[in-house]
Amino acid sequence: MADEDRKNRVLGLLGVGLGIAGLFLLGYLLRHLLWGDVPISASPATTAVPPTPTRALIDLWDAYGQARTVAQARAEDVQLVAASTQWQAASEQALLTGASNWSFVFYSAASDSVLDIVIGVGETQVVNQTRVWVAPKIMAEGAWQSGPKDALLVFLAYGGRTFLDEHPQAVVDLHLAESDSGSPVWAIVALDVGDRSLLSLLIDAGTGQVLSVAP
Repeated sequence: MADEDRKNRVLGLLGVGLGIAGLFLLGYLLRHLLWGDVPISASPATTAVPPTPTRALIDLWDAYGQARTVAQARAEDVQLVAASTQWQAASEQALLTGASNWSFVFYSAASDSVLDIVIGVGETQVVNQTRVWVAPKIMAEGAWQSGPKDALLVFLAYGGRTFLDEHPQAVVDLHLAESDSGSPVWAIVALDVGDRSLLSLLIDAGTGQVLSVAP
């Protein structure tokens, strides 16, 4: 019962921590899963095995540059608040290969609003612009620019590799934002929706130090 309560608390905190960007990214990915092209054989009597699709990947820094350009077209003073991505049925290889989409949240002090933008290879989607009453924490450019690979390697070393082997259908969420202490952190959460197994790490984006591990 204590373990179940702890998992429920972590899941609740995760929902708050991932924020608007994570929610819109999840909807974006689900929409593409539902609307993706489905191979159809030329004849009902013919069974064709479609080739394994190659994921088109986009680097975090490249995606950020594209998103910032789009955001600045809406408000010149925008600043980065958070970035996130997600892998479905994640494997170690998929995590280290890269991400197909990135979601960004920007803040404009002039308009007191946040702007949500999703970037994929060859496409940009402005998801939402929302008025806010309290200014969010702003991220400065820094070590996070090199991307999440180092943080993902730490995640794998701290139980992530075993978790993914034991839960091949796990979803992995990656979220980058400014911490209360004023430094950017990577929050990496692996979740098996079926049995609610969970592994989460908080990693300092500048130093690579593990700040917390749960459960």
